[in-house]
Amino acid sequence: RYTHQICQVGYMVTQMLQMALFGWCLFFSAHLKQTLASCGKWSFKGKMAGDFFFCLVWGILLWLALLTISGGLVRNYIVFGALVGCVVYQKFCHRLLAKPCLLIAKTFIFIWSKTCFVLLLPWQLCHRFFWVPCGKIFYKFLSERQELDEEGENIIENENNFST
Repeated sequence: RYTHQICQVGYMVTQMLQMALFGWCLFFSAHLKQTLASCGKWSFKGKMAGDFFFCLVWGILLWLALLTISGGLVRNYIVFGALVGCVVYQKFCHRLLAKPCLLIAKTFIFIWSKTCFVLLLPWQLCHRFFWVPCGKIFYKFLSERQELDEEGENIIENENNFST
């Protein structure tokens, strides 16, 4: 009988520690997102979109964590574990991980900019070597046509005059 109760208490402590880790990861990712937003100089709309997707992703992750850890039940010790994880990060780890968060954010921004450059390079080259010259040829053709129209030598006959 006592071994069953000890197993139950051990199971509850394990669930509480898992949720403490979840809360710690939540606050770490929030700190990382905040650092990323300040390094990337996000606009107000960018910050709002980032906050929306952050809450959406972590809401889904919370739901999945509750399903896997406790079968979808929200118990007091599970909520307490998540709050303990958040408090531990905020009180003890926030300042210790500020520089690593900054390094991670700058690395992410660097990789993102290089990836965007590589992915957009074909379109930039196409624009530079195809669309710009074609546009110049088209505008040159239009300007020559307007000069001929002004001299009275209309290239295109008036569409309203039908000669039968």
